[in-house]
Amino acid sequence: MGLKIFDLPPDGMQDGAEAKLDKEQSTSTEVKPQIVTEQVSPDDPIKKKVKLPNGETYPEGSEEYERIVKEHNLEKPGITAAMRTKLAVHMMKVEIPLNVIDELNDHIDKVVIPANDDYSDGLVGQINRDKRSAQLNFDLFDGGVGSEFKKILDSSCKSFLAHGWGQDVTADAFEAWTVHSYAGDYNPLHDHGCRTEAGLSMILYLKVPECIQKLPDPSELGGAVDINHASGVVDGYTYFTWGNNNMRDVVALKPVTEEYVKPEAGTLIIFPNWLRHSVNPFFGEGERRTFSSNVNIFNNQNFKLQGKSFGDMTAEEKENVIAQFRGRKKVNKITGEEVK
Repeated sequence: MGLKIFDLPPDGMQDGAEAKLDKEQSTSTEVKPQIVTEQVSPDDPIKKKVKLPNGETYPEGSEEYERIVKEHNLEKPGITAAMRTKLAVHMMKVEIPLNVIDELNDHIDKVVIPANDDYSDGLVGQINRDKRSAQLNFDLFDGGVGSEFKKILDSSCKSFLAHGWGQDVTADAFEAWTVHSYAGDYNPLHDHGCRTEAGLSMILYLKVPECIQKLPDPSELGGAVDINHASGVVDGYTYFTWGNNNMRDVVALKPVTEEYVKPEAGTLIIFPNWLRHSVNPFFGEGERRTFSSNVNIFNNQNFKLQGKSFGDMTAEEKENVIAQFRGRKKVNKITGEEVK
């Protein structure tokens, strides 16, 4: 039984009026096969398939598709629609083995912290609430642990751009620092600077206090977190934002343009250097330790110098160009003064 719509004559509902069934607008509960479309990504072609009431599908071009379409007269002129999801930002999550994290922490404890090479000039982090709070230079060219770890970073960034953008690039992590945060320390909203037109940045979580570990993970809640009631549910979390909308806007059919990431030791987050992010303060015992790095990107096809693409350069020429960009001046965004 379905809904039947009748057309009445101009005189309407009067005695003797005869209503005629409008077959075009009437509906029926009889379920027929349907032609549906799908598109995996905006660059892929729209594909058609026939879907049966029981959920089975047959792609266009198959014998079953042709038979069902002809039998049910489905190929009638109409509207074809396909969802075209527009991606706003790519981020990549890499899980670093904990034995590597232990080695890095040991190197930091024995080399980086004793060297006490302050890297806070030019950084916005308000890391100063404890005598142990610090932002320290991490040497990626030390010929030891730093150099070996740089190889992992460069390889991860190359993979990120290959899978996220389909680009063949050479990645060069040219600077890095560690952030040693304690209760009350925080990082206001900011982005990172690179010396090539396209660049990547990253955050690696090395130590996470217990007071942060016991908080819920937004990724297990569909990305949603309830920050009401002064719950402290995102204390110590990293916050990313790439637009003006927020998590509540999803009910108004606006895309979510922000995300909270819970720190977990061994997790490396790679993202475009323009992506704004911040770190919330936490209040509890222990050190929140992270490693950050900025990465210059040389597209092997599109990056050209004196008419020669990067991919066509000799190994020596590439090294010279990479070194040249490492040495480019970096300035404080607020004061305009050159920093290291």
